[in-house]
Amino acid sequence: MARRALLFPSYRGSGFGHISRCLALAEELTRQGWDVAFYLGPPHAERVAKDGWTVFYPLAPPSPSYFRRLAKFILGRLQPTFTYLFFSDLNFQAVRDGFHTSQAVQQEVEWELDVVNRFHPDVLIGDVWLLTSIVGRLAGLPVVQIVRSAAHPADPQLVWWRDVPPQIQSPDVASVFNPALTQWDLPPIRRAEDLLDGDLILVPSIPELDPLPTGAERSHYVGPLIRSAASGQTEPDWMATLPEERPIIYVTVGGGSDAVRGLDVTPFWEEAFAGTDWEVVVSTGGQPAPRRQYRNMRVFSWLPGAAMVARADVVLFHGGYGTMMETVRAGVPSVVLPFHTEQEGNGRRLEQNGAAQVLAPVDRDLVPMETRWAGGQFTALACRQWWLQPDQVRTAVSAVLSNQRYQTNVRRLCHAQSAYAGVSLASKMIADVVLC
Repeated sequence: MARRALLFPSYRGSGFGHISRCLALAEELTRQGWDVAFYLGPPHAERVAKDGWTVFYPLAPPSPSYFRRLAKFILGRLQPTFTYLFFSDLNFQAVRDGFHTSQAVQQEVEWELDVVNRFHPDVLIGDVWLLTSIVGRLAGLPVVQIVRSAAHPADPQLVWWRDVPPQIQSPDVASVFNPALTQWDLPPIRRAEDLLDGDLILVPSIPELDPLPTGAERSHYVGPLIRSAASGQTEPDWMATLPEERPIIYVTVGGGSDAVRGLDVTPFWEEAFAGTDWEVVVSTGGQPAPRRQYRNMRVFSWLPGAAMVARADVVLFHGGYGTMMETVRAGVPSVVLPFHTEQEGNGRRLEQNGAAQVLAPVDRDLVPMETRWAGGQFTALACRQWWLQPDQVRTAVSAVLSNQRYQTNVRRLCHAQSAYAGVSLASKMIADVVLC
């Protein structure tokens, strides 16, 4: 009888990174004969189901726009464009995900236990979904967590490159979760990251980019969890016509980023790269591509990301996990333009290793956003305006392109990640946990 894995990726944000990692792992487990299913709701459940995966939906799932509206309300009705969001820890995600009361936590756990009873998995695999460990303990099942070092339960350090601004006030999620945990005779938590503990913690990265804290038990590096290039991606014919004699700059700022949804940044890229001898290829992240022609810029609604990264000389991106690991795997330096703290942290790790430059807002660009919820008051910081000038982008790309050390350093990271087997290593470790 085939072993069964039920995956719980974090899905209530606008990005696709957690789901993409789980899809990469699901593909490998399926190749090894496992039955795999997802617990997933809007806005990404339909996309995963259309690819043929078994998806269990939350009971009476909200509309796809619900959580986006909720996030705007909770975070002070931020304008979705021209925004960078600075937060300090995973407690902010608990609020974003709608866990505002103990009753909401209990109801969600009951739904997920019902899915467990219907699917009969041998293991639960979570990717920063805050309830996976709770459900596993209540169901008596082993739990595997996919966790970056920034959210590791031993000592989370989401903001590691600077001090947390004093205006930041983290939501008190313990007051919401602990009453429910007490009813289930489970240990209380101090912070949301405590909920990411498990029988096995897979770190989908390498030590250079995700240094683990002291005392990180049951934790193992597996390298990038990235879907194979063959996963629905075919290289378009026009890519063969890209010039060999000119540098190629690939620009992708993530279709899942609220900061760019609905904002046409194509004129900004046009101004930033005007007058250069570079061939610039832009992905709009799903936004309609303009019909007009540009002198040295090609704009597309969608591109095969891994293939385009491998073809580029420099990648300008938003700091998302998937693109970051693709740049490392391809040995391509980058310029990172982040739209929130986690993305900036990714860029800062690349920058720390000499493989990228980061263009992020400075403190004077950020204003406090105070909000009350069931757990009291909390404060995030946000940038209300587009903080970049075209010449800043052009200067950063030029510096990365012209300095050989960036390419040397990213190739060092490429060599380091090649020592890890990624999804095949992760799937072996998962199988070992089930057999224990």
